[in-house]
Amino acid sequence: MKELTLKEMQQVLLGMMSKIHDFCINNNIRYSLAYGTLLGAIRHKGFIPWDDDVDIFMPRPDYERFLATFKDTEDLSLIVPGKDSYTTIARICDTKQTICKSVLPWYSLRNSKKLGIWIDVFPIDGIKSDREAFRNKMLKIAQLRNLQLCARRAIPPLSTSNSLKQNFKQLLRKIRYFNLDIHKINQEIIRLSTEDDYNECTHCSQLPCTETLDRQFYEKKFFEEYIDVPFEDKQFKAVKEWDAVLSLNYGKNYMQPPPPKDREQHTLDCNLFYWKE
Repeated sequence: MKELTLKEMQQVLLGMMSKIHDFCINNNIRYSLAYGTLLGAIRHKGFIPWDDDVDIFMPRPDYERFLATFKDTEDLSLIVPGKDSYTTIARICDTKQTICKSVLPWYSLRNSKKLGIWIDVFPIDGIKSDREAFRNKMLKIAQLRNLQLCARRAIPPLSTSNSLKQNFKQLLRKIRYFNLDIHKINQEIIRLSTEDDYNECTHCSQLPCTETLDRQFYEKKFFEEYIDVPFEDKQFKAVKEWDAVLSLNYGKNYMQPPPPKDREQHTLDCNLFYWKE
C-alpha cells in the first residue's frame, strides 16, 4: 500500500468536510471549525501547512441531533462514542479511499481495519459560570481520561516481536489495570460532561476530550452566531466570535506562526494512513 502524503491527506479531509458541511446545512445543525482547523482558516485561509487533521465543534443539542440523523454512506462512516471507539467524542471516517494503521496498538479505533482518515466532532457542553467549579470538574475528567489511557495501553497482548523487557512491562500493565473498564470510564466522562443542561447555562466548554483544564471557559454566546469563512477553495462555518475562541486556546498572538522546529505533522506519532488498494 502507498502511504498518503500530507497534501493528499489534506485533500481527502477537504472532500470529507465538504460533505459534512452540506449535511449540517441541509439539516440545520450548527457546527464550527475548531482548534487548529479554525486557526488555519483564520491565519492561512485553509489548512495550517503542516496540519493533517480536521476538527469541528457542535453545541451539545446539535451534536446529539447529528449523531441521531447522520447515516453512513458508501464513503463515510460515523463512529459513535462507547460503541465503536475508545474515545469519548464522535468521528466521521473515510471508508472508501484510505486505511489507517496505528503505530500504537492501544490507540486505534475498534474495527480500524475498515477505517481510514477521520474528522473529530467535539461536543460543546454547558458548564456552571463558577470558574473554580469548572476547573474542579475538568480535574475529575482529566483523572478519568488518564485511567482510560492506562486501560487502553494494557490491551495489546504479549508478543514474541517484543523484547523481554517490553513484555514484562506490558504484563505489569495488564495486572495493574485488569479491573479497569474502558466503556464504564467513558460513560462517566460523558455523564460529567453533560450533567449541566446546555440550554440553561451561560457558559460552555469542550469537556469529554481535553487536556487544557480550565482554558476553554467559553461564554455560551460564542456559540450562538456563525459565519462563513474561506478554507482552501471552500467556505465552511465558524463561530462569529472566533477571535475570542482562538485567543482562549492559543493566546492573543495566535496569528504568529510557531518557530520552524515546532511545525510538525502530529498524527505520525500515532497513526499512518495509506491508499486502499
